[in-house]
Amino acid sequence: MKIAFTWDYELFFGEKSGTVSACMLDPTNRLLEIADKHQASFTFFPDTGYLFHAASENSCIDELEKVEHQIKTWDDAGHETGLHIHPHWEDSVYNNGTWQHDLKRYKLSDFDPEIAQEIIHKYHKRIQGLVKGKVTSYRAGGWCVQPFKPLKTAFEEVGIVIDSSVFKGGKNTRSPYNYDFTNAPNKSKYSFVDDVLIENSKGNFMEIPIAFFRYSPLFFWRLFVLGRLNPKDHKGIGDGVPAAGGGSKKKLLTQYNTLSVNADGYFITKVEAAMDKAQHLGHEHLVVIGHPKACTNFSLKSLDLFMEKYKGKVEFVTLSSLK
Repeated sequence: MKIAFTWDYELFFGEKSGTVSACMLDPTNRLLEIADKHQASFTFFPDTGYLFHAASENSCIDELEKVEHQIKTWDDAGHETGLHIHPHWEDSVYNNGTWQHDLKRYKLSDFDPEIAQEIIHKYHKRIQGLVKGKVTSYRAGGWCVQPFKPLKTAFEEVGIVIDSSVFKGGKNTRSPYNYDFTNAPNKSKYSFVDDVLIENSKGNFMEIPIAFFRYSPLFFWRLFVLGRLNPKDHKGIGDGVPAAGGGSKKKLLTQYNTLSVNADGYFITKVEAAMDKAQHLGHEHLVVIGHPKACTNFSLKSLDLFMEKYKGKVEFVTLSSLK
């Protein structure tokens, strides 16, 4: 069994963006220590809109240099870097020491196709300029990869061949999100042409989906209670506020929800069950999503213990190695 832990490396997009040190640098340093300890390879998806726009703000230059240094450090260590696009950065403003985000154009589909393709080109050039390894994988910001067809040419031109934005059963049409993966193939990877949900063996692109899991209301009751009783272990390391629209607390506490398998906070407790499920289905690998900003002391300790338990039994690999 192979497991690809993939990390969306970014700030928050709600009323408080958070600091680069707490949301990105500090938790990622801890992730890299764990990876080094277990000789594991990770895939990082840096939010390239931040890299692009922070470069034009004098107040952000020092922290930007630290971020770029960290990216080069993980690249030198053999970790993979992918392209991650949150295009709302085109409308973001830096004011009084924090980023203010306008999410009216949160998805590439919110832009004219020509502008969206320009964003892909300039963001890919920015991240490719920081790493030696070729950037060939993509993850859409907020999972919003649909529709893919208007973006297809730009991805071909920059050399993107892998997408990992889909998780089967996932659906969120609450603003600013808009994705529906209800009808995605239940496969660990498949080729496609211009629709990430339609398998086509002749396609030049490959979807390597994030694993999915059905979370019970009891899971979320436990999550919320633990957060209240033991915030030292269960509060996110990042110091920002998420964007609205991620789902109602009432829905989480009263019904089953199909969500991605992820390594954020208490969610990491389901990675082992997701691995067992994947093996039962005959899948050869599992893709797990995570966010350094959403790591907790509990999740980092659990990740370390999980890797220790399965060292020699499971390969911890980059996303592109699964192609």
